[in-house]
Amino acid sequence: MFMKRIITALTVICLCLAASAAKTKTVTAESILAGLRSNIATAHSVDAVFTINTEKGPLQGSVILAGDKYQMSTPELEVWYDGKTQWTLSHSSKEVNVTTPDADERMASNPFAILTAGKGYYTARRLADSKGNYTVQLTPADKTSTVSSFIIYVRPADKWPAAITVNFEDGRRIEITVDRIAAGKARQASIFRYNKARYPGFEIIDLR
Repeated sequence: MFMKRIITALTVICLCLAASAAKTKTVTAESILAGLRSNIATAHSVDAVFTINTEKGPLQGSVILAGDKYQMSTPELEVWYDGKTQWTLSHSSKEVNVTTPDADERMASNPFAILTAGKGYYTARRLADSKGNYTVQLTPADKTSTVSSFIIYVRPADKWPAAITVNFEDGRRIEITVDRIAAGKARQASIFRYNKARYPGFEIIDLR
């Protein structure tokens, strides 16, 4: 009888461990990204406030995402992308560069653009959890990319990003903390285009 109880207890323990292992195994890089994509796909827009850690100290900014469109603001730069054309405004030089960026250029100028990038843009790998967040490494499929990898830290509770790190091929590194992020309201298309009337005296440089 005693041996039977031991065998039963060991069987229960093994079953619990197997169930736990199976549960852990299902939390893959792809399933983490699927939850993040679902949040973005079901939102009219996504509004975020973030902090970039720089050598000069923290730099705060904001971004609005809607599909592949975005508008990003920091004290130094403002960026608009309407799905085709990108306007990058520098407050220090009072210049606005107009380009038709490829995927790599969009990711380099706006790290949040990786959140709406298609699966074909990168390969994904799950890393060890960090500070209670899921951690996923995204490596661009294009070997000529200026970005070597993105690290996205995702909150398990709501599937929104807590932080993003961008590693560049030249050794540069950008670390971004997401202070606030949530689904937003529908936005007018004009929000994702540069309005020159709002910025008198800025020189427009068309690089298309």
